[in-house]
Amino acid sequence: MAALSRRAFLLGTMALAPMLSIVRSGAATLRVVSLDYGLAQTLIEIGATPIGLIDTPSWPIWAVEPPLPQGIANMGSAHEINMELLQLLKPDLILSTPYLEWVRPQLELIAPVKSFPIHATGTSPYPNIVAATRELGSMLGRTAEAEALIERTASELEAAKAKAQHLGKLAVMTFMDARNIRFYGPGGNFQDVLDRLGLENAWKRPTNEWGFSDGGIADLIEVGDNWLFYIDPVPPDVLATLPGSPLWQSMPFVQKDRARRMDSVLMFGTLPSMTRFARLLVEATT
Repeated sequence: MAALSRRAFLLGTMALAPMLSIVRSGAATLRVVSLDYGLAQTLIEIGATPIGLIDTPSWPIWAVEPPLPQGIANMGSAHEINMELLQLLKPDLILSTPYLEWVRPQLELIAPVKSFPIHATGTSPYPNIVAATRELGSMLGRTAEAEALIERTASELEAAKAKAQHLGKLAVMTFMDARNIRFYGPGGNFQDVLDRLGLENAWKRPTNEWGFSDGGIADLIEVGDNWLFYIDPVPPDVLATLPGSPLWQSMPFVQKDRARRMDSVLMFGTLPSMTRFARLLVEATT
Protein backbone atom coordinates (compact mmCIF):
# COMPACT_ATOMS: atom_id res chain seq x y z
CA MET A 1 0.00 0.00 0.00
CA ALA A 2 2.85 2.37 0.91
CA ALA A 3 4.54 1.68 -2.44
CA LEU A 4 1.32 2.31 -4.30
CA SER A 5 0.73 5.56 -2.42
CA ARG A 6 4.27 6.74 -3.17
CA ARG A 7 3.84 5.87 -6.85
CA ALA A 8 0.52 7.76 -7.01
CA PHE A 9 2.17 10.75 -5.34
CA LEU A 10 5.04 10.76 -7.83
CA LEU A 11 2.70 10.47 -10.81
CA GLY A 12 0.59 13.32 -9.48
CA THR A 13 3.66 15.48 -8.99
CA MET A 14 4.85 14.76 -12.52
CA ALA A 15 1.46 15.72 -13.94
CA LEU A 16 1.49 19.01 -12.03
CA ALA A 17 5.09 19.91 -12.85
CA PRO A 18 4.43 21.72 -16.17
CA MET A 19 1.64 23.82 -14.64
CA LEU A 20 3.73 24.69 -11.58
CA SER A 21 6.57 25.76 -13.87
CA ILE A 22 4.21 28.06 -15.76
CA VAL A 23 2.86 29.64 -12.59
CA ARG A 24 6.38 30.19 -11.20
CA SER A 25 7.58 31.81 -14.40
CA GLY A 26 4.87 34.48 -14.35
CA ALA A 27 5.98 35.28 -17.89
CA ALA A 28 3.87 37.58 -20.04
CA THR A 29 5.59 36.05 -23.06
CA LEU A 30 4.05 32.62 -22.59
CA ARG A 31 2.53 31.18 -25.76
CA VAL A 32 -1.11 30.69 -24.82
CA VAL A 33 -3.94 29.17 -26.85
CA SER A 34 -7.52 29.84 -25.74
CA LEU A 35 -10.33 27.44 -26.57
CA ASP A 36 -12.93 29.80 -25.11
CA TYR A 37 -14.06 33.26 -26.25
CA GLY A 38 -14.63 34.54 -22.72
CA LEU A 39 -11.13 33.63 -21.56
CA ALA A 40 -9.74 35.21 -24.72
CA GLN A 41 -11.58 38.44 -23.89
CA THR A 42 -9.78 38.56 -20.56
CA LEU A 43 -6.40 37.73 -22.09
CA ILE A 44 -6.67 40.56 -24.61
CA GLU A 45 -7.78 43.07 -21.99
CA ILE A 46 -4.84 42.29 -19.69
CA GLY A 47 -2.34 42.46 -22.54
CA ALA A 48 -1.67 38.72 -22.89
CA THR A 49 -3.06 38.13 -26.38
CA PRO A 50 -3.36 34.41 -27.22
CA ILE A 51 -1.48 32.99 -30.20
CA GLY A 52 -4.45 30.79 -31.09
CA LEU A 53 -8.22 30.89 -30.58
CA ILE A 54 -11.18 28.80 -31.70
CA ASP A 55 -13.37 30.12 -34.52
CA THR A 56 -11.70 33.50 -35.04
CA PRO A 57 -13.91 34.41 -38.06
CA SER A 58 -17.02 34.42 -35.84
CA TRP A 59 -15.56 36.72 -33.17
CA PRO A 60 -17.06 39.91 -34.70
CA ILE A 61 -20.45 38.18 -34.86
CA TRP A 62 -20.68 36.89 -31.29
CA ALA A 63 -18.09 38.61 -29.09
CA VAL A 64 -17.28 41.92 -30.86
CA GLU A 65 -15.34 43.38 -27.93
CA PRO A 66 -12.51 43.74 -27.37
CA PRO A 67 -11.43 43.87 -31.04
CA LEU A 68 -9.52 40.75 -31.99
CA PRO A 69 -5.84 41.56 -32.64
CA GLN A 70 -4.28 40.55 -35.94
CA GLY A 71 -2.26 37.37 -36.24
CA ILE A 72 -4.19 35.04 -33.93
CA ALA A 73 -4.35 31.55 -35.43
CA ASN A 74 -7.79 30.06 -36.05
CA MET A 75 -7.94 26.77 -34.15
CA GLY A 76 -11.14 25.55 -35.79
CA SER A 77 -14.41 25.02 -33.94
CA ALA A 78 -14.86 23.91 -30.34
CA HIS A 79 -16.27 20.64 -31.70
CA GLU A 80 -13.39 20.06 -34.12
CA ILE A 81 -10.18 21.63 -32.83
CA ASN A 82 -7.31 21.70 -35.32
CA MET A 83 -4.89 19.47 -33.44
CA GLU A 84 -2.26 19.59 -36.19
CA LEU A 85 -2.11 23.38 -36.03
CA LEU A 86 -2.09 23.26 -32.24
CA GLN A 87 1.01 21.06 -32.35
CA LEU A 88 2.71 23.39 -34.82
CA LEU A 89 2.05 26.42 -32.60
CA LYS A 90 3.87 24.74 -29.69
CA PRO A 91 1.90 26.54 -26.94
CA ASP A 92 3.16 26.71 -23.37
CA LEU A 93 -0.40 26.63 -22.06
CA ILE A 94 -3.89 25.79 -23.33
CA LEU A 95 -6.87 27.49 -21.70
CA SER A 96 -10.13 25.59 -21.68
CA THR A 97 -13.42 25.07 -19.81
CA PRO A 98 -15.23 22.00 -18.44
CA TYR A 99 -17.36 22.07 -21.61
CA LEU A 100 -14.31 20.73 -23.47
CA GLU A 101 -13.26 18.17 -20.88
CA TRP A 102 -13.92 15.39 -23.40
CA VAL A 103 -10.93 16.49 -25.51
CA ARG A 104 -8.59 17.26 -22.61
CA PRO A 105 -6.55 14.00 -22.85
CA GLN A 106 -5.61 14.87 -26.45
CA LEU A 107 -4.78 18.46 -25.56
CA GLU A 108 -2.51 17.41 -22.70
CA LEU A 109 -0.34 15.48 -25.14
CA ILE A 110 0.54 18.87 -26.65
CA ALA A 111 0.73 21.26 -23.68
CA PRO A 112 -0.49 21.75 -20.09
CA VAL A 113 -4.22 22.52 -19.92
CA LYS A 114 -5.85 24.90 -17.45
CA SER A 115 -9.64 24.65 -17.26
CA PHE A 116 -11.75 27.44 -15.77
CA PRO A 117 -15.28 26.55 -14.55
CA ILE A 118 -17.02 29.88 -15.16
CA HIS A 119 -20.42 29.17 -16.71
CA ALA A 120 -22.89 26.30 -16.31
CA THR A 121 -22.12 25.95 -12.60
CA GLY A 122 -25.72 26.53 -11.52
CA THR A 123 -24.77 29.77 -9.76
CA SER A 124 -23.86 33.34 -10.67
CA PRO A 125 -20.88 33.37 -13.07
CA TYR A 126 -19.58 36.70 -11.76
CA PRO A 127 -17.47 35.39 -8.83
CA ASN A 128 -15.99 32.77 -11.16
CA ILE A 129 -15.17 35.44 -13.75
CA VAL A 130 -13.40 37.61 -11.19
CA ALA A 131 -11.47 34.63 -9.81
CA ALA A 132 -10.43 33.54 -13.31
CA THR A 133 -9.32 37.08 -14.15
CA ARG A 134 -7.09 37.19 -11.08
CA GLU A 135 -5.70 33.72 -11.69
CA LEU A 136 -4.87 34.50 -15.31
CA GLY A 137 -3.19 37.72 -14.23
CA SER A 138 -1.09 35.82 -11.71
CA MET A 139 -0.15 33.03 -14.13
CA LEU A 140 0.80 35.38 -16.96
CA GLY A 141 2.61 38.09 -15.04
CA ARG A 142 -0.29 40.53 -15.47
CA THR A 143 -1.52 40.89 -11.90
CA ALA A 144 -1.78 44.68 -12.03
CA GLU A 145 -3.57 44.58 -15.38
CA ALA A 146 -6.04 42.00 -14.08
CA GLU A 147 -6.86 44.08 -11.01
CA ALA A 148 -7.25 47.16 -13.20
CA LEU A 149 -9.74 45.27 -15.41
CA ILE A 150 -11.77 44.21 -12.37
CA GLU A 151 -11.81 47.74 -10.97
CA ARG A 152 -12.64 49.29 -14.34
CA THR A 153 -15.54 46.90 -14.78
CA ALA A 154 -16.98 47.76 -11.37
CA SER A 155 -16.64 51.47 -12.12
CA GLU A 156 -18.30 51.20 -15.54
CA LEU A 157 -21.19 49.15 -14.17
CA GLU A 158 -21.72 51.68 -11.40
CA ALA A 159 -21.79 54.50 -13.96
CA ALA A 160 -24.27 52.56 -16.11
CA LYS A 161 -26.50 51.96 -13.08
CA ALA A 162 -27.20 55.67 -12.75
CA LYS A 163 -28.21 55.85 -16.42
CA ALA A 164 -30.35 52.70 -16.52
CA GLN A 165 -32.90 53.30 -13.78
CA HIS A 166 -35.60 54.27 -16.28
CA LEU A 167 -35.62 50.67 -17.52
CA GLY A 168 -36.96 49.28 -14.24
CA LYS A 169 -38.09 45.85 -15.38
CA LEU A 170 -37.00 44.15 -18.60
CA ALA A 171 -36.47 40.87 -20.41
CA VAL A 172 -33.49 39.81 -22.52
CA MET A 173 -33.73 37.21 -25.27
CA THR A 174 -32.43 35.91 -28.57
CA PHE A 175 -34.44 34.60 -31.51
CA MET A 176 -33.40 31.05 -32.33
CA ASP A 177 -35.70 31.10 -35.37
CA ALA A 178 -39.12 32.50 -36.30
CA ARG A 179 -40.87 30.41 -33.64
CA ASN A 180 -38.38 29.75 -30.85
CA ILE A 181 -36.84 32.10 -28.32
CA ARG A 182 -34.15 31.88 -25.67
CA PHE A 183 -34.70 33.97 -22.53
CA TYR A 184 -31.87 34.84 -20.14
CA GLY A 185 -32.11 34.84 -16.36
CA PRO A 186 -30.53 33.62 -13.11
CA GLY A 187 -27.30 31.68 -13.51
CA GLY A 188 -26.19 33.73 -16.50
CA ASN A 189 -23.93 36.66 -17.22
CA PHE A 190 -26.76 38.97 -18.26
CA GLN A 191 -28.57 38.46 -14.96
CA ASP A 192 -25.37 39.40 -13.13
CA VAL A 193 -25.39 42.72 -14.96
CA LEU A 194 -29.08 43.35 -14.27
CA ASP A 195 -28.44 42.71 -10.57
CA ARG A 196 -25.59 45.20 -10.51
CA LEU A 197 -27.66 47.80 -12.32
CA GLY A 198 -30.52 47.39 -9.86
CA LEU A 199 -32.92 46.18 -12.58
CA GLU A 200 -35.57 43.46 -12.38
CA ASN A 201 -35.81 40.63 -14.87
CA ALA A 202 -39.33 40.40 -16.34
CA TRP A 203 -38.77 36.76 -17.33
CA LYS A 204 -39.74 34.71 -14.27
CA ARG A 205 -39.56 31.12 -15.47
CA PRO A 206 -36.76 28.89 -14.14
CA THR A 207 -33.54 28.79 -16.13
CA ASN A 208 -31.07 25.97 -16.68
CA GLU A 209 -27.49 25.78 -15.38
CA TRP A 210 -26.36 28.00 -18.28
CA GLY A 211 -28.75 30.75 -17.22
CA PHE A 212 -31.37 30.53 -19.96
CA SER A 213 -34.70 28.90 -20.75
CA ASP A 214 -36.32 28.29 -24.10
CA GLY A 215 -39.81 29.29 -25.15
CA GLY A 216 -41.97 30.26 -28.08
CA ILE A 217 -43.17 33.55 -29.54
CA ALA A 218 -46.47 33.24 -27.66
CA ASP A 219 -44.54 33.19 -24.35
CA LEU A 220 -43.54 36.81 -24.92
CA ILE A 221 -46.91 37.79 -23.47
CA GLU A 222 -45.35 37.14 -20.05
CA VAL A 223 -43.08 40.16 -20.54
CA GLY A 224 -46.15 42.41 -20.35
CA ASP A 225 -45.52 46.06 -21.12
CA ASN A 226 -41.98 45.96 -19.75
CA TRP A 227 -38.89 46.53 -21.88
CA LEU A 228 -37.79 43.71 -24.18
CA PHE A 229 -34.29 43.50 -25.65
CA TYR A 230 -33.56 40.98 -28.41
CA ILE A 231 -29.91 40.43 -29.19
CA ASP A 232 -28.17 40.12 -32.54
CA PRO A 233 -27.63 38.14 -34.62
CA VAL A 234 -31.32 37.91 -35.50
CA PRO A 235 -32.20 35.38 -38.24
CA PRO A 236 -33.12 37.24 -41.45
CA ASP A 237 -36.50 35.51 -41.73
CA VAL A 238 -37.41 36.75 -38.25
CA LEU A 239 -36.65 40.37 -39.14
CA ALA A 240 -38.77 40.01 -42.26
CA THR A 241 -41.68 38.49 -40.32
CA LEU A 242 -41.97 40.70 -37.22
CA PRO A 243 -43.46 43.85 -38.80
CA GLY A 244 -46.37 41.89 -40.27
CA SER A 245 -46.89 39.47 -37.37
CA PRO A 246 -50.26 40.05 -35.62
CA LEU A 247 -48.96 38.15 -32.57
CA TRP A 248 -45.83 40.30 -32.28
CA GLN A 249 -47.74 43.52 -32.89
CA SER A 250 -50.29 42.60 -30.22
CA MET A 251 -47.66 42.35 -27.49
CA PRO A 252 -47.98 45.10 -24.83
CA PHE A 253 -44.25 45.92 -25.01
CA VAL A 254 -44.56 46.51 -28.78
CA GLN A 255 -47.62 48.71 -28.35
CA LYS A 256 -45.73 50.70 -25.71
CA ASP A 257 -42.70 50.97 -28.04
CA ARG A 258 -40.51 49.11 -25.57
CA ALA A 259 -38.97 46.50 -27.86
CA ARG A 260 -35.35 47.14 -28.76
CA ARG A 261 -32.89 45.28 -30.94
CA MET A 262 -29.43 45.09 -29.38
CA ASP A 263 -26.05 44.53 -31.00
CA SER A 264 -24.27 41.25 -30.29
CA VAL A 265 -23.05 40.52 -26.77
CA LEU A 266 -21.28 37.32 -25.75
CA MET A 267 -23.75 35.63 -23.40
CA PHE A 268 -21.09 33.30 -22.00
CA GLY A 269 -18.37 35.91 -21.80
CA THR A 270 -16.33 37.55 -19.07
CA LEU A 271 -15.92 41.10 -17.73
CA PRO A 272 -15.73 42.80 -21.17
CA SER A 273 -19.11 41.27 -22.04
CA MET A 274 -20.65 42.58 -18.84
CA THR A 275 -19.63 46.18 -19.47
CA ARG A 276 -20.64 45.94 -23.13
CA PHE A 277 -24.09 44.61 -22.20
CA ALA A 278 -24.64 47.38 -19.65
CA ARG A 279 -23.57 50.05 -22.11
CA LEU A 280 -25.81 48.71 -24.89
CA LEU A 281 -28.83 48.57 -22.58
CA VAL A 282 -28.46 52.27 -21.91
CA GLU A 283 -27.64 53.23 -25.50
CA ALA A 284 -30.66 51.36 -26.88
CA THR A 285 -33.09 53.45 -24.85
CA THR A 286 -31.53 56.92 -24.75
